[in-house]
Amino acid sequence: MRCRMFAVFMGLALSLCSLIVVPQAYAEAPIRVVYGFDREFPPFSFEEAKGKAVGFDVDLIRAIFKGQNVKLVTRPLVWDHVLMELSSGSIDVTTGMAKTKQRSLLFNFSEKPTLPMKIRLFTKTPNRVGNITLLRGQRVSVKRGSFQQRVLEEFGGMNIKPFRTKVDAIHALGRDEVQAYCGPEQTAYYYLQRFKYGKISAVGSLMRITEAFVAVNRDKGRILEMVNKGFQRVVASGEYDRIYRKWFVPELYEEDMNKLFEAASEAAINAYAPYSKVPVGAAVLTRSGKTYVGCNVETAKEKVSAIKTAILKAVADGEYDFRAVAALAPDGSVIAPTAEDRQFLFEFGRGILAAVEPDKGDVKMIMVSQLLPYPILSGNKGFTYE
Repeated sequence: MRCRMFAVFMGLALSLCSLIVVPQAYAEAPIRVVYGFDREFPPFSFEEAKGKAVGFDVDLIRAIFKGQNVKLVTRPLVWDHVLMELSSGSIDVTTGMAKTKQRSLLFNFSEKPTLPMKIRLFTKTPNRVGNITLLRGQRVSVKRGSFQQRVLEEFGGMNIKPFRTKVDAIHALGRDEVQAYCGPEQTAYYYLQRFKYGKISAVGSLMRITEAFVAVNRDKGRILEMVNKGFQRVVASGEYDRIYRKWFVPELYEEDMNKLFEAASEAAINAYAPYSKVPVGAAVLTRSGKTYVGCNVETAKEKVSAIKTAILKAVADGEYDFRAVAALAPDGSVIAPTAEDRQFLFEFGRGILAAVEPDKGDVKMIMVSQLLPYPILSGNKGFTYE
């Protein structure tokens, strides 16, 4: 009898033990990840007041590790020190690194690039040209020892004027010490807005496109897995586009919107639409401030959309950098970009704002990447003419 009671007691005790919750202190401790970044590379990564880390790369890396049981430590450095400390293991991860054969021997890289880094030339708007070959023989400022200086040297024919910093090189253009500045597109736009250089714009054609990756210390395979998993989640959830728009896409003022919509509506009058009987006009606003219009053109074999016509006219005029586009019927109602339009626009940048009207009277400006979640990637690395 006693044995039976003892067995029953032990059974109850074991059942109670299975219900005991393990204290938080015994849960898996978060992984400490040290993120080293270039503190002088706005808008990708830089420091605000009191050393606060901000920028596209900073927001992206935080989003990547969010919810992955990670304690993220940010460490601002100059770029040369980032490379050394990532190699030695003093930091675990960094962003904005171009992948080369030599670097692939030293670091591990994310499966997907975080974005394309566009290298461009900028001139005073009255002196703007459509193609970089027209600037051969001119004085061009650039940060001394930078990747952009090597790009200029490879291109050849430029009178290169190196400066200590990107800021100094941009000011040289503002003071007319040079005819052009060479640097990363996004950083140039950031400084041009900060210093209120309203009459400087990008040359039409690109110098180079280089993909930027997340780089991880070679001994931190677990962290690399977390980077790849987190980046896939951030893109799929739409968080990537939110971060991209925050840092790289200038919002339109009401005056810009009205001008764009008025031009598109008026352009519809010239449409040649004998088959669809639906006249459509479009207008595209460039980063240099110009507006180009187009209308749909239909033949028995081909239909060219109004948006495509407007873009083609802009490109023929040496404009490749677009802020926003709208297509309208003559009565002013918004015509959403077609699937072909969306892919065509994406070729010129994921951040182009396109007008849509999901509900009557509810007009929104949406990034083309949000309208085209699975674009055909061109692999465009930029082009030049010898």
